[in-house]
Amino acid sequence: MRPASGGTRPSARRRALGQHFLVDVRAVARIVAALDPRSGDPVLEIGAGRGALTERLLAAAGRVAAVEVDRRLAAALRARHAPESLALFEGDVLRLDLSEVARALGHPASTPLLVVGNLPYSLSKPIVQRLVRERARVARAVLMFQREVAARLTAAPGGASYGPFGILAGQFFEIEPLFDLAPAAFRPPPAVHSRVTRWIPRPSAPSAECERRLRSCLAACFAGRRKTVRNNLRAALGERQADALLDAAGVDGGLRAEDLGPPTFVRLAATWPAGAGR
Repeated sequence: MRPASGGTRPSARRRALGQHFLVDVRAVARIVAALDPRSGDPVLEIGAGRGALTERLLAAAGRVAAVEVDRRLAAALRARHAPESLALFEGDVLRLDLSEVARALGHPASTPLLVVGNLPYSLSKPIVQRLVRERARVARAVLMFQREVAARLTAAPGGASYGPFGILAGQFFEIEPLFDLAPAAFRPPPAVHSRVTRWIPRPSAPSAECERRLRSCLAACFAGRRKTVRNNLRAALGERQADALLDAAGVDGGLRAEDLGPPTFVRLAATWPAGAGR
């Protein structure tokens, strides 16, 4: 999400930034309805682009914050909306200070935000990782992904889409697939379909230390998808420690990681050795 140089052609700049602008007005209305912002709610739009969602969000919330990396689009948004209505942050969303966003909207720095956006496909995973890390700052979210990425976030055990990405996110958010959009809903049309999802924070999410252990555990268990959990853990921890971990958690080490449900990984992570996988 870096701004392109001034000499780059618009079409090339859009490709570099992963820009596909939503033009389906019915989809825009459905996304805003799913987020359900009320007047005065602290709303953050990721990638405001040409402002299709921004207009609807402003109508519902009254004042909105948005982040946009493309300086030309940011300039157009500033020309169209007064600072009193749109608090615009120009730059990379991965470096955005969410406390500053809340303050810009007139709320205390720790206020959780309503987050919405058509995410750049190439940055979906790091944005999700950022939301997981800063989950206390998210009240709810409605996010659009490439359909295959969304499938990974909501996949059940037993398939190729199931893995650490979705398991980890699912421990902190209830992720609900809402509807799909065909390429024709965007300009220029992407080569893939998209899926809109709603994210609601789980009230009993793991602590930061449990999250660290779970990340390490998942990375080890899925290191070789064709290998058994026992073999993957032995490679990461050594035979004795791996076997003791499996016994303590009551896990059949002869299974593959893709066949184990999320609660099993939570049990394994609960006794994950301190310092392992850091």
